Amino acid sequence: MPLESWGLATLLLLTRWFMFYDFNKLLSYNALLNFVIGERGVGKSFGAKKFVISDYLKNGNEFVYIRRYKTELDNAYEGFFDQLQNEGLFLDHTFRITASKKKIDKFYCDKEVCGYGVPLSTANILKSASFPKVKTLIFDEFLIDNGTYHYLRNEVTQFLDIIETIARLRDVRVILLGNAITISNPYFDYFKLGLPYNSEFRTFKDGTILVNYIKNPAYREKKKATRFGALIDGTEYGEYAIDNAFLRDNDSFIAKRDKDARVYSTIVLKGSKYGIWQNWKTGFVYISKDFEPSNPCVFVFDINDHTENTIYTKARNSTWFQPVLKAYKMGCLFFETQKIKNDFIAIIGRCMI
Repeated sequence: MPLESWGLATLLLLTRWFMFYDFNKLLSYNALLNFVIGERGVGKSFGAKKFVISDYLKNGNEFVYIRRYKTELDNAYEGFFDQLQNEGLFLDHTFRITASKKKIDKFYCDKEVCGYGVPLSTANILKSASFPKVKTLIFDEFLIDNGTYHYLRNEVTQFLDIIETIARLRDVRVILLGNAITISNPYFDYFKLGLPYNSEFRTFKDGTILVNYIKNPAYREKKKATRFGALIDGTEYGEYAIDNAFLRDNDSFIAKRDKDARVYSTIVLKGSKYGIWQNWKTGFVYISKDFEPSNPCVFVFDINDHTENTIYTKARNSTWFQPVLKAYKMGCLFFETQKIKNDFIAIIGRCMI
């Protein structure tokens, strides 16, 4: 069919579809866990919804949509399918969602169940259920910013429990969607993942995990051309919203320890050991992955890290941690990596309140 016969509205719609994120390349890797990280508004959630509905209509495969908390899930239901139909998709079908406080929420397409809604925080409701037709799990907004919500305790374990409960020896695909907030998160820590800085895709663990760091020049140029894009262009928020830079990550206070720094103490945080080093001449304090194994003073702030070989203490009231807090106040505390900085800044921030 020649383009001239398509009409302006159809061409504009196709232009929008091609500009937004497409899951075809991601799914071609056939990974089990698929992490998709990109700027807000690039179409990650839209593309995921489009894919699972298409998969249901074509193959009868159901999906599970996951958010961290029930309040997030309920908010996400508002207009869940409207965005797709407003873009001219699935207009011949009817959709609805039934939500419940004690039972599993359900998505319907043409009066038949096509998917389920599950809050990660109360995923135990899945234990007695069966999902033989589920092929795809979508965890939307898996990265969180500072604010009301926080990561769950042992969150990755809870998430893996969901996969195990639903899959039950079957192969399923899992898609985790996130805005570029910070590279420091429990999932990357747990699986020791990193970003594909030299390309869009990077695989881990023999191809079972895929990380996609979205690069969409067409979308970014389109966003820059808007009035709001012009307003935030060149700002820190603009780098995040337009250029996909991580909003909470920057190079301040990140440095390798100098050769004259000496080990001060050791701390275990989130299961990992770190050395606290100090240069007594300059007063600079460094937190590093390097530590002294023979150091008998190993401190922890969380009972989950506490063993018979550690000393449990409260950071705010701990005498040994005071030099760290003082160094931070004086601008003399440095972190070896962005991850270390993000983890310890969270603790330091609580001590400053």
